Amino acid sequence: MKQTLKYFSFTKNEAKIILFIVIVLLAGFSIKYIKYLSSNFNKSSFDYSKSEEMFGKLSSGSINSFANDTLNQNDSVNANNLKQKLQTVEDSLKTKGKKKSKKEDNLKPKSININTATKEILITLPGVGESTSEKIIKYRESHKGFKKIEHIMKVKGIGKKKFENMKEYIYVE
Repeated sequence: MKQTLKYFSFTKNEAKIILFIVIVLLAGFSIKYIKYLSSNFNKSSFDYSKSEEMFGKLSSGSINSFANDTLNQNDSVNANNLKQKLQTVEDSLKTKGKKKSKKEDNLKPKSININTATKEILITLPGVGESTSEKIIKYRESHKGFKKIEHIMKVKGIGKKKFENMKEYIYVE
């Protein structure tokens, strides 16, 4: 080292600074190389097909069969409890996150004929209040009734979103 210093004619302080710079550069290159290796390692060929297959299997309505396959038959109390919980999860998957309002809890599918329903009955539909029910009645009287349930969207104040919320409860005759 002393011979190198004499050859380049560096002082001790200059040699320390050069040594510090070389160490910093080596550390930087080492960190960069380690990140490069780890990013290539993370991109390794992990097979996601089995997890996708399992997720697809669960979301397609076979949660109960999954529960039956995996539950121990001897533990019937816990098995029934788990089956009930899984059934509620399956039901919520079927509704696709749609929350039901209090109005919808009392309604049955295809229970309201929009061509004959009274104002009070129309108000029970989700998204329909007093003024909207009056508009529905006025529209049906002026157009001699609805031919299809989709025609209710011609009533001012009922768009696609409201129609989507109420379509399972209405029908026409």
